[in-house]
Amino acid sequence: MAEKKFGKCLVVGAGLSGQWAAELLLNEGAEVTICDQKTGDELTAAIDRFKGRPVRWALGEQVEEGFKNTELIVLSPGVPDTFPGLAKARKKAPVTGEMELAASMLKVPMTAVTGSNGKTTTIGLVEHICRKNKLPVFVGGNIGEPLSRFILEGQKADSAVVEVSSYQLETVKIFHAAGAAILNISPDHLDRYPDMAEYFRAKTNILINQTPNDLAVMNEDDILLNHKSTIARRFGFSRKKKQRFGAWVNKDEILVAEDGKTIAGLSWNDFKLLGLHNQENVMAAVGLALQMGIHPQKALEAAVSFTPQKHRLELVGEFGSVKYYDDSKGTNVGAVAMALASFKPPVVLIAGGRAKGQDFRRLYKPVRDKVKQLILMGEDRDIIGTALAGAAPISKAENMAEAVMQARAAAPSGGVVLLSPACASFDMFTDYKQRGEAFVREVRRQSRAD
Repeated sequence: MAEKKFGKCLVVGAGLSGQWAAELLLNEGAEVTICDQKTGDELTAAIDRFKGRPVRWALGEQVEEGFKNTELIVLSPGVPDTFPGLAKARKKAPVTGEMELAASMLKVPMTAVTGSNGKTTTIGLVEHICRKNKLPVFVGGNIGEPLSRFILEGQKADSAVVEVSSYQLETVKIFHAAGAAILNISPDHLDRYPDMAEYFRAKTNILINQTPNDLAVMNEDDILLNHKSTIARRFGFSRKKKQRFGAWVNKDEILVAEDGKTIAGLSWNDFKLLGLHNQENVMAAVGLALQMGIHPQKALEAAVSFTPQKHRLELVGEFGSVKYYDDSKGTNVGAVAMALASFKPPVVLIAGGRAKGQDFRRLYKPVRDKVKQLILMGEDRDIIGTALAGAAPISKAENMAEAVMQARAAAPSGGVVLLSPACASFDMFTDYKQRGEAFVREVRRQSRAD
């Protein structure tokens, strides 16, 4: 066992991230307690994983017992400030997250991506570009494998590429990304943050500890990011304006410049990806690849063969001269606005779910300009309907089968049916994947029945 570096540590949250944080702490000789509001009956797999090992459990009604005499608190992503016992305990013990804990032990350069939308696709693009250019990388973080697992398994890669959520960035202090990308900032998770300023502060924590030798990849079309200063070299990307150091879209071509000189370019028509948002994702990935030593032309050529992520403007099929798109991963207003910008009218839009405190009036113009029929479902459909009253004809559905039925009836020949909810899925589904799969299943089932 490694030399003891930690004392009594509490891991809050017994999910996958929390379990790997506990593994990491045990490996470092810590005394570990795991607490969770779920009961032992609900956490049998997690408890079995640590059977016979020196781990204490504080579960269910006993959860606050875990905070006694702890010297370090490690939060799983998404643990709210209202978690029982946390507010009082954090006054006495330092608080960190699984990502920050693992990053403190990282021995290879880290590339990190955050933003309200596009993180998973951009991470996938970076991984694809690296694989095509024979650069071994670990990929994980907020998606896939926690960074702690990479540390425990010996850091067998040249770089760690991680998706980072605002939740994970709340607790960072020594976190350092050699290449950091902020894709965009649009209102999201405002049920957790008191205002946009706090959400923006959390997101921009990804730039903490960067040096002039590092790279900050920034969306220059985003008004908030456009005014955000950084000590690192700034690689800008834009769909609207030429960059001196960065990437931009000129007609149907993605171009890359360094010191004002164009050094790479490729037609967007060559790519398998769809949508304006994916132009931004490709440009961001090219910037991050540059920091990893891959020339932008090689990065663009590699990105051409990248296939779209599931549930992100994924073409389900064309039935009766109507194209159906699954954008279930569009869980906020900004994502839906960008999705609608990728299509010509008429669009039949299916939206709704758990609103997360968003202002849906920001969708009024995109809906007015593109949407023939708006179909709302989920617990906050009335909130959305009130905000968008007058923008387009609105109907309501009780479930996905009914929503698809209404969409098929409303969509004209040559039109588009788009599932892009602008909301979290947890009111009706376990996650956005299950929601997207329900949409795909209904579209295909109802089309076969014709």
